[in-house]
Amino acid sequence: MLHAHLIRLNEISEKFFRTFRPLHENYWFALRASVLVVIHFFKCEKCGNCCRYSPPVFCEDEVIKISEYLGLAIENLPLERYEFLSKTYYKANSPCPFLTDDNKCSIYEIRGRACRAFPHEWLMYSLVPCYCPAIPKALERAADFIANHTEDLKRAIAMMENELRLLASDSKFKEQMRSLEYSPLVKKLFEILND
Repeated sequence: MLHAHLIRLNEISEKFFRTFRPLHENYWFALRASVLVVIHFFKCEKCGNCCRYSPPVFCEDEVIKISEYLGLAIENLPLERYEFLSKTYYKANSPCPFLTDDNKCSIYEIRGRACRAFPHEWLMYSLVPCYCPAIPKALERAADFIANHTEDLKRAIAMMENELRLLASDSKFKEQMRSLEYSPLVKKLFEILND
């Protein structure tokens, strides 16, 4: 069963990557615009697998919010503190300690950027998490959409080159888009396509 799932996911991923590559000479522009299409079609199935197999890393400001939200001191949160490049982060163990038995996030309203950006952030770097059942469906729908709207997407990418460039070069812009689940870019892309 797992083997068949992985083979099917690989086929869908290859179809998606073959479909988006002709959209722009710059691989990253083509990929990121195509991921915006995937985000448009992505429907979370609330299985909790992302929380089980890809527990988040939180920035210090996010942990402060979690601490306040739960009414616990930071040192009492089930997170491991570490330093990286002069910044403080906190990582969760697997499964995420904020995942409840009914696959709900106990801190959903204030979840961190890593949580908000899943799986979109992975896809932005050509990574396809195999444990998310919603990804193959979104990739397949996106590949079909891209195949049927190639010229329109090329035009949209040309109109969004500045934003696509900022995703790669401006960390503040990228963090803002991550925290907003890339929704402003998805909205802009589909407004251009629907024009």
